[in-house]
Amino acid sequence: MKKILILALAVVLAICGFAGCNQEEEALVIVAEKESAGETVAMTADEFKEYSYTAVDTQAKALMEVSSGTADAAVIDYVMSIGSIGEGTDYENLKVEGTGFNEENYGIAFRKGSDVTAKVNEAIKTLKDNGKLKQIADKYKLGEIITADSTFDAFKQSETDSDWEYIKNKGELIIGITYFAPMNYKDDNGELIGFETEFAKAVCAELGINAKFQEISWAAKETELNAKNIDCIWNGMTITDERAEAMSISIPYMQNKQVKVIKAN
Repeated sequence: MKKILILALAVVLAICGFAGCNQEEEALVIVAEKESAGETVAMTADEFKEYSYTAVDTQAKALMEVSSGTADAAVIDYVMSIGSIGEGTDYENLKVEGTGFNEENYGIAFRKGSDVTAKVNEAIKTLKDNGKLKQIADKYKLGEIITADSTFDAFKQSETDSDWEYIKNKGELIIGITYFAPMNYKDDNGELIGFETEFAKAVCAELGINAKFQEISWAAKETELNAKNIDCIWNGMTITDERAEAMSISIPYMQNKQVKVIKAN
């Protein structure tokens, strides 16, 4: 009888031990868009040392993962959080936690040495001076983070290629984008709208050419640009030293930062 009791106790202890192992807290999951500024924060910030990082294709997918509960948090652009999460949005169950990470600037990327960069800079300056840029930004609640400093000597680069003649002759600027509000997204009628959409159209109008928008994979943006599948990357692109070495980048036109998004309750 004693042996049976001992054996039964051993079984109970084994079961409890197994259950205890399964009850160990699983690692929290953090998601961000692949090869984005958010990915850098998710992989390097001290706050996320205990998180398991997973890359996703887009910032929109990152929000979906948190909303559905398959991720505990996401790192996205602050500008995307404006109007994309919280009351009255598709993601009312999400919120920004904390004050954000890594203040940064957006710029427009052209092929290295492209002479189009200077022309676009001048067009941006004109739109800032006449108030059109602020008007577009205010429409999307972004007016407070517009910069477009007309002193852009630091961003001037030697012009080695006449991209302008190539673009002027075909009459259009092919703009590489990904879809995310409030920058480039589709309204209920399927029409492309957003701050970047209207901003790009206004710049192209100043230059006397048409704006043509083409969806790209963010991870392949440099390849698409150099292959002339697109003429520029105009989609909330953070200016970095590495990108400035590889591409010709416009003046910074908007301030941004990365923010952590979690479920609101």
